[in-house]
Amino acid sequence: MPELKEKLIDLKEAASLINDGTRLALGGFGIHNHPIAFVHELIRKSVKDLVIVGHVNGIEVDMLVGAGCVQKVETSCVGLEEFGLAPCFRRAVELGELRVAEYSETIAFERFMCSSRGQSFFPTRQLMGTDLPRYNTDIKEVVNPFDGFTYHAISPAEPEWVVIHAPMGDRYGNILFFDNRQLPSNLDLIMAQTTRNLIVTVEQIVERDRVFRLSHMNAVPRFRTTAIVEVPYGAHPSSCLQVYDCDKEHMKMYAEAARDIDGFNDYLGEYIYGVDNHTDYLKLIGIKNLMKLRFVGGSL
Repeated sequence: MPELKEKLIDLKEAASLINDGTRLALGGFGIHNHPIAFVHELIRKSVKDLVIVGHVNGIEVDMLVGAGCVQKVETSCVGLEEFGLAPCFRRAVELGELRVAEYSETIAFERFMCSSRGQSFFPTRQLMGTDLPRYNTDIKEVVNPFDGFTYHAISPAEPEWVVIHAPMGDRYGNILFFDNRQLPSNLDLIMAQTTRNLIVTVEQIVERDRVFRLSHMNAVPRFRTTAIVEVPYGAHPSSCLQVYDCDKEHMKMYAEAARDIDGFNDYLGEYIYGVDNHTDYLKLIGIKNLMKLRFVGGSL
């Protein structure tokens, strides 16, 4: 058996692995399962010129864009679902401060599948009749030598680093997800297969014998994990599915604050720059507010 290597580090150490200009994929979908505590740490670090590659992004990308950390986004959507458009993302695009390569939702996800299979591209006819190839110059037309039909060639996602959030893991990097996984978790697992550089933030570090007892939940084996970080409520204000719900009051407050630059800067000043670490952030949110979000039966 290979020698066990401990991979447990703190949030600041994990964020230090991401350099300026990194091609980065962040887990989650819509308003669920985003590694928000990690994003906060990247903003405090003042990382620059990130290229974000995703499928359905949300507040995590909006924050990074608003904080000036991103040069390009490759995805199908950046939005806040019921809370409206992603204001920082929209503002940056309208001002010409951000490059965007847009894909359909299914194609954006297929780019990660393509990377997980080790393919250099994949062909599709899904985009025929749409304007996406006109505005996204990364999409190329090719002719199928077998049937003569025109296809679009799509490049793989190929993130340098992937960061996801999960319910549990051990200090060696084995990551546990609940059995009845929902879509965001399954998408995260595909994303985790696209790189050798995987950081996982988890709600709780568990002992190795618990991993053995719950081996059917060990969805990411330790050899895939570069670093693991224990971050309770690390997805807040997005949800951690089957553990706690999205903080709708906080999301609504963020959406309103970020509508203009001054409001967004006030938000950064209070919730990111105004605290030294994630523990202080949780104190600011308040234990009563956090406990309201817990799912009954979602115990770790």
